[in-house]
Amino acid sequence: MRLYALQYLRALAALAVVYHHLVEQLPQHAGTLPAGGAFGVDVFFVISGFIMIWIARGTDTPGRFLSNRISRVVPLYWFFTLLMAAILLVAPQLFKSSTLDLSSLLGSLFFWPHESSAHPGRLWPLVAPGWSLNYEMYFYTLFAASMVFALRWRMAVVGALLTIAFIAGCLWAGGIERGVDQTTGGTAGALASFVSNTVVFEFVFGMALAVAYRRASANGWTLSGATATCLIVLGTCLLLLDLPGLHIVRYGLPAALVVAGCLYLTLPRWSLGELLGDASYALYLSHIFVLGALRAVLPRLLEPVLGTGAAYAWSYVAIALLACSVAGVVVHLLIDNWLLRRERLSMLRPGRAAAT
Repeated sequence: MRLYALQYLRALAALAVVYHHLVEQLPQHAGTLPAGGAFGVDVFFVISGFIMIWIARGTDTPGRFLSNRISRVVPLYWFFTLLMAAILLVAPQLFKSSTLDLSSLLGSLFFWPHESSAHPGRLWPLVAPGWSLNYEMYFYTLFAASMVFALRWRMAVVGALLTIAFIAGCLWAGGIERGVDQTTGGTAGALASFVSNTVVFEFVFGMALAVAYRRASANGWTLSGATATCLIVLGTCLLLLDLPGLHIVRYGLPAALVVAGCLYLTLPRWSLGELLGDASYALYLSHIFVLGALRAVLPRLLEPVLGTGAAYAWSYVAIALLACSVAGVVVHLLIDNWLLRRERLSMLRPGRAAAT
């Protein structure tokens, strides 16, 4: 069953992240442009947890599951990571806040959390948005490990493993959600900070939603459209208010409310929304490159016409969101889909490569 509201939510979550990074590039307009949008990643984490349970089958194997996840995530991420590395070698001035070294490149390619040399205290890979993919791969690894148990135990096993690692990380780091610069540093300090972030439990929220949704569907239970809309509105308001507290409370719970509402919101098929949802991964990874290019072009085009006031700021945002969306769709159709072609991926498998 295609959950169209969830598909459209993926597109909105990616655009929210684009807006967040876009506003960060316009600090002189902080009073005009409201902050926010980073919570799009939290929505993705909840959706990811939901999808893993939703598509799970008792016949799944850890090897097959990891193979499918790697073939979906790795090709495009490696494409942009290697592109960033090439840019930093040839024209480092284009990304002044990024630096290239071998350890950072290897850590980025293999999803290992490490402190960014350009952003001390941040566990960011070369392509900064890739920090969330480190958590995705962490979750996928634990979910694969849970497959040695029966289907009904997978959520409990993943939750237990996340909790054990979380407690160990907190003990090593000296607290919850402390930055890597506040730990002993080094590889152990980075790993401790990584696993002790409450963001990891957003995957559990998503899994719990999937279990509840399965059981409700099996028993004929449902929520009305009005109730679903109220959940979405409440969750969105809480995300925008950005209340103080632990990350899981500020963003995780509201994101779960939004996703829960979308599960019961019946929407018609909308081709553009469906396409943007499919392209959300490409949009998420490609947008920082597009924003970098626009930062060099748009001021020269807009300032002579609009000045530097509010009209300039909002025009910049509108153009950038449109440009990033178009680029994301193009990357999805021409690069991501090309990398994911079955015959190309089959060349990476032992035996097949030799035969080819």
